[in-house]
Amino acid sequence: MPKVSKLVIVGCAGMGGPAAMMTKRMDPTVDVTLIREERHFLTRCAVPYISVEQATVEASVKDDGMFHAAGIKLVSSPATGIDRKEKTVTTADGAVYPYDKVILATGGKAIVPEIPGVDLEGVFTVRWSNDAVNIRNWMAEKGVRSAVVYGAGAVGLEMASLIAQKGVKVTIVVRSYIARAAGLDPDMSGELQRYFEDRGLIIRSGEVVTKIMGEKEVQAVELSSGEKIDAGMVIIALGVRPRAELAEAAGLEMGKYGLAVNEYLQTSDPDIYAGGDLIEYESEITRKPILGQIRPNAVIGGRIAAKNILGYGIKFPRLLNSFAAKLMEKSFASVGITEAAAKKEGIDVFAAKKSAKSKHVMIEGGKPYTVKLLFDRNTKRVIGAQIVADDERSVRYIDAIALAIRNGWTALDLTTLRCAGQPELSPEPSAEPIALAAEDAFKELYPLPS
Repeated sequence: MPKVSKLVIVGCAGMGGPAAMMTKRMDPTVDVTLIREERHFLTRCAVPYISVEQATVEASVKDDGMFHAAGIKLVSSPATGIDRKEKTVTTADGAVYPYDKVILATGGKAIVPEIPGVDLEGVFTVRWSNDAVNIRNWMAEKGVRSAVVYGAGAVGLEMASLIAQKGVKVTIVVRSYIARAAGLDPDMSGELQRYFEDRGLIIRSGEVVTKIMGEKEVQAVELSSGEKIDAGMVIIALGVRPRAELAEAAGLEMGKYGLAVNEYLQTSDPDIYAGGDLIEYESEITRKPILGQIRPNAVIGGRIAAKNILGYGIKFPRLLNSFAAKLMEKSFASVGITEAAAKKEGIDVFAAKKSAKSKHVMIEGGKPYTVKLLFDRNTKRVIGAQIVADDERSVRYIDAIALAIRNGWTALDLTTLRCAGQPELSPEPSAEPIALAAEDAFKELYPLPS
């Protein structure tokens, strides 16, 4: 592969920044230009916390100093076109940047339903830093006492829980059930719903918002059932869709859900790489295309793309989409496929669920958590997991299960999982729920010959 002299990166959120820094770390001689649209270009996970003043924009963005110190050129004007023949990127201010390679990290844009009233004042999406600032200012200036959160994935639920802690009456509206988009089955989601309802949040499952009502400012929403709910603010948290306009205009091949890339994160043009919210991935479980619009996918993608541009040839692992969220004093996590999705894919699935406490039974203060493991009966491999916990540390066990899935572990393998045991940090080893759930699967999947 010819040596890369000029790299242009479009986008500076989860993928773009890490790609730029990794390139310079591996080869300081590469001329790296990082094109971004605005100074404060955030990932969604920061927005809920900035909205309720538990974090600031300044503390949540990348420090320009690190880019300058690495010798990266920053451009604060949006990219408007890619000329693949001339190998240039043009920005809105008319500047033209030649390249040997390009990384597209344009991310996603908030999904906004086409319903009456969606453009009223007091209706917000959850995507950029200005969304967070606008929500924060609206709540302070208007003294918001009631809000509707439309959507109940990880970010929507975090938004709802944080707003509720500010004394706002929150109604969550979701087409199916809460946390479905974040990888929970109904049996695990039910625990979260009961927890929310015990704390005064209202959940309207199986509903959609059909109208946002008000003259200039939002006053209420109307649901598909006809119910009207008073609201001084509406948060639309229905996820994001890829910002693919630049890629499409450049004639790059699109997939079913996003920009198509190969296992090395190359687009249909081998000199243009992409990742993050923009692209579609291959599922580790089904081998079908899926979206993976969470920051860890973007960060790792940026590092891999940078190395591949320099000639390494590293494959991006098929996707597992690990999630984690903290909702007041309750946390949850998931990885892989849900039981419902597995059945829909025709997978003969076995589910095992076990509960434990975060500390040895002899130690006071242990908090309960539940682990659900999913196994493919045919291969006996673990293909998914979900954790709901009163202890925020316990959800991190999801990372161990993610590694097990990635490495093709079976129920037998998981029965021998030896987690570090310490009375104040973990359950008593004989009560460790991952191994016990695996034991249930072992009994089911490995019958003794008669």
